[in-house]
Amino acid sequence: MSSARFFFALAAGKLSSALCKTLAPKRGSNLPGAVALKFDPEFIRHVKGIDPEKTVVITGTNGKSTSNNMVVHALQTAGRQVCSNLEGANMKPGVATALVKNTTAGGRLSKDYLVLEVDERSLAGVTEDLRPGHLCVVNIQKDQVQRNGDPDYIYRRIKSVVEKAGGVTLYVNNEEPRSKSLEKYISGGGGRVVSFGVAQNARGFTPESEWEVTMPCPLCGDAISFTWYNLAGVGAFMCAACGFTSGGPADCCVTEVDYAAEAFTAEGERYRLSYPAEFFLYNYALCLSVSLELGLAVDEIKKAFETFENIGGRMESFSYAGKSIKYMRIKQENPETLQSALDTIAADSSEKIFILGPAVVDDIVPHYSNTFYTFDCDFGSLIKSGVERFICFGDTIARDTANRLRYAGVPDDRIVILDTDDDEKILGAIAACETGNIYLITWIKKFEKLKERAG
Repeated sequence: MSSARFFFALAAGKLSSALCKTLAPKRGSNLPGAVALKFDPEFIRHVKGIDPEKTVVITGTNGKSTSNNMVVHALQTAGRQVCSNLEGANMKPGVATALVKNTTAGGRLSKDYLVLEVDERSLAGVTEDLRPGHLCVVNIQKDQVQRNGDPDYIYRRIKSVVEKAGGVTLYVNNEEPRSKSLEKYISGGGGRVVSFGVAQNARGFTPESEWEVTMPCPLCGDAISFTWYNLAGVGAFMCAACGFTSGGPADCCVTEVDYAAEAFTAEGERYRLSYPAEFFLYNYALCLSVSLELGLAVDEIKKAFETFENIGGRMESFSYAGKSIKYMRIKQENPETLQSALDTIAADSSEKIFILGPAVVDDIVPHYSNTFYTFDCDFGSLIKSGVERFICFGDTIARDTANRLRYAGVPDDRIVILDTDDDEKILGAIAACETGNIYLITWIKKFEKLKERAG
């Protein structure tokens, strides 16, 4: 009966996938798997031919999609056949969809490798069915508090998976305390740990702001202190109470970063840095460590890094009224991605306009809006980098956003408040700017609307 149910679920999923291509392309990354799971809740478990040693699961808060796509690109560049959820559908239906599309009529995976981005809350259910040989935790940070609550809640969920993981190879971020601490919980049965990290580089910074935010030690609960950062909450750290520390260099460590030349060194080899931003360095470090563990040659990895193209929407631009508007995508309620965007903008020392428009969070009822996560960020470097004017827009929290800038030291005469989400009024404010160098932070849908309206 279970076999018949599986094959019926597989057929229904494949039919759904075919229909989605024609009738609803936007649902094609999730719906076929949801259909298959409806008919067989253990559909993922029943797929044959999944080799744990060729199965990679990537989870955590920030950087899952980029890391996943980079690992897939490295394997494909090296001639390997890969099944993956590249569209970013990272919950159980999305994983099932990837399998529906890459499973033969006989119920066997048609690709050699399985590489999956998996949502933190879905990790336990997915890994119970798949039993991956490689589990990567990019980081565990504040994100979507309405859905996830405190990051320590997510940490406990991932920790429970690690404790049950058996002979998995666990990849941990050497400079992010929660991810790093998971190495303490790797179980026996041949389990091992590979750490990845980035050495201090020219764009790193040291704790010096009154807005500096630390975190409790994931092992003992005392305060973690950082001596330097590569990103907000990511750098060289130590807990004075229990001695937990980032320690020496990671097993796979990115060093000698040259942003101008778009290159870095790791394990004595020089690699291309196609996306010269601080937060991408950890994606490269993780991809390199996984690729080497999977047996890829250095030359194959170098070729992959030369040709890798990231998913759209992270850093984009458009022109309007003779001005260049550079869009910096962040995840709302996520201070680390906001800080990374602020730091990237601050690296541009030329005169510029900074536009900030947080949106109403409407993916879960009740809908709400807030600016709490902006208080975990340091705006100091941005303010000193030559911002001519700050524009805050939105019909719910534009004035709250402006107040955050005032707390950071921006004088009132440099702040423009637009109590609106009207595209024409926002573009009108852009057209009125004398400076043509403009940076925009808002949600992706608003950016797409502005870009479309700008023509």
